[in-house]
Amino acid sequence: MEIEALKDLIAGQESDMFAFLEELVNTESGIDQISGVNQVGAIISQWCENIGMTTRTIPHDQAGDLLIAEYKTAENKDKKPIVLSGHMDTVFNADVTKNHHFRLLADKPGFAKGAGLMDMKGGLVIAMYVVKNLIEMGYQKHPLSLILIPDEETLHRYSDTRQEMIGELQDAALMLNFEPTPTFDEIVVGRQGGMMLNVTVEGIQGHSGMEVEIGRSAVVELAQKVVALESLTDISRKKLINCGIINGGVSANTIPGSAKGNFSLRFPNQTIKEEIIADIERVIAEPYIADTVTKFEIESGVDAMVYTDKVDQLADHYSATAYKMGYGPLAKVESQGASDASLASLVDIPVVDGLGIVGTGAHTLEEEADLTSLVPRVALSIQAILDL
Repeated sequence: MEIEALKDLIAGQESDMFAFLEELVNTESGIDQISGVNQVGAIISQWCENIGMTTRTIPHDQAGDLLIAEYKTAENKDKKPIVLSGHMDTVFNADVTKNHHFRLLADKPGFAKGAGLMDMKGGLVIAMYVVKNLIEMGYQKHPLSLILIPDEETLHRYSDTRQEMIGELQDAALMLNFEPTPTFDEIVVGRQGGMMLNVTVEGIQGHSGMEVEIGRSAVVELAQKVVALESLTDISRKKLINCGIINGGVSANTIPGSAKGNFSLRFPNQTIKEEIIADIERVIAEPYIADTVTKFEIESGVDAMVYTDKVDQLADHYSATAYKMGYGPLAKVESQGASDASLASLVDIPVVDGLGIVGTGAHTLEEEADLTSLVPRVALSIQAILDL
């Protein structure tokens, strides 16, 4: 199909995309809304089955279900699939759509607001329409797989989604992830990984005047460890250790018997991730105050999306396709935010991210998206897949 004919074809589907996006945004799927996430999954599953895909779910007790939709033919069933992915959950609380439902902006034609519109239900619609059109064009080169993730915003804290996705990606040709970007002319080639760390200290509580020889301050012990850990931050290597919250003690005149610190850890690759973990183990094991006991727990985390030669080649392909289509070249961006595109790095397959809707205000009630980016983003990924 000629490029202009492809653009016209997708433009003719714009109103359908708007309507579908409105339905998804107005179906709440916040952090604690497991049934809402599964309702979004049910809507998408039915839509996928209607276009000829087969669907399956991997259930979770404390999170929404992982949804996988697949399309393969006799000609390509033995080939590696192209995976298109995105997450169905949002960061918002229940009833958010009472005031923050999908709505067009009268003072800004072509733009809309709504909780979860940008991050990332707009990207889900783009990925789905890419697959829909490829199927209708008779695409045969690779099987196509949609992986719809139920709990990205909580970093899979209460499910086995991470391992399940790794299993799905091991035999894939490549992964395309549809997180949003602030402008059309960029493509994400790397993302930092992150972990949430809890450090707890047990000391000996005592009166700060009468029991100073007995008491062992958990707060002082924790403070020493915070300083020791944060001193290992190396910004030039993108190795970041930050203690954002400290709690401890019961009163000003009591030697605190317990304390807790919450840390955020960031890293650009697995090597530095392992270095940070080794740092934590060493610092935690060395008491500054006798008779105190310190423990740590890595509560949740996401791996880094590593900028490799394979990623670079796929990004170059996308950029060349965008230029050929009249959209201009795409700038390669390494994002500070995390996403499940990182899992492709663990199985060493090519991946690019930021293929979703263009917008601003992610994770805020001012989330806003440029609806005019839907058509070119769908057309771009279709053409990029056709040209592989």
